Amino acid sequence: MTTRKLLTTALSLIITLGAISTASAKGDNEFTTSAEKKGKVLEEGEDSVKVELPGLAGYKVIFKEENGRGWLDFSFGGKTTNLMNDIHNACPGTWPRKANDVVQWRGTRSEGKFNPYAVIFRMASKEDESTDKLTETLIVIKLDGANSKVVGKVASNKGGNEAAEALADKLCGPK
Repeated sequence: MTTRKLLTTALSLIITLGAISTASAKGDNEFTTSAEKKGKVLEEGEDSVKVELPGLAGYKVIFKEENGRGWLDFSFGGKTTNLMNDIHNACPGTWPRKANDVVQWRGTRSEGKFNPYAVIFRMASKEDESTDKLTETLIVIKLDGANSKVVGKVASNKGGNEAAEALADKLCGPK
């Protein structure tokens, strides 16, 4: 084989392996629920509730609601995040709360095991106090044990799930 042909073959192999590597870096999804009836009530008051729900990879989903506002926190290793302010600040308008019960886990699969690196969920908030019209926002959480944090948001009318997945993959996924 000539040197030129050998180099061409090697270059083709490198490009192919790079494409395979890039394709496998794209995230995959698993889903859990944040439906209160599926969890264990930890606290309940007149205008508040705290419910623990199953998550993935050692995480538990904590649904909290106080005074008409709701959000999700995550527990890992016995320590719980406090994401209320960051989640509420990411939502435009007023009275933010979860829009549905879907918790989307973004991650990779290795040897049949799902390894999450991000969570995406949908929040709804009133555009302003004078209307009942809701705006939906997808919140992206980077998973880092008890240090998990909000890293981004996507308006549901600006690309929705695909844009949120791309953002999660870019900011949280494997490099």
